[in-house]
Amino acid sequence: MRYSKEHCRIEKAENGVKIGITDYAIRKICKSFEIFLCDEDDYIHAGESIGEIISCEFFDILSPVNGTVVRVNEDVLDNPQILIDSNPWLVEMTDVAFTKPLMSGNEYNNYLNYLK
Repeated sequence: MRYSKEHCRIEKAENGVKIGITDYAIRKICKSFEIFLCDEDDYIHAGESIGEIISCEFFDILSPVNGTVVRVNEDVLDNPQILIDSNPWLVEMTDVAFTKPLMSGNEYNNYLNYLK
């Protein structure tokens, strides 16, 4: 698993990658929130929004990679509480191009310590 400075986590999938948000980002969400995700077949560039969370803080979920969205986790859209309870993937992308450096787990933890 790899991590971005925008608090996304990236894991390999059968034909590309699955993207979710990190536990750090989950802790920023208030009890009452809404989540919106991009559409399947959207081509997303690194740094563009794959979704947004409206909570006590609003934040865009920024893609760490370029790629085509092939699946959106409809379970999260139908029941957003799943995001808090089990932190699943949000979108799956193919034709992925890594344009920004991503961090290992240790590097991401060091980055979080730097933010404190």
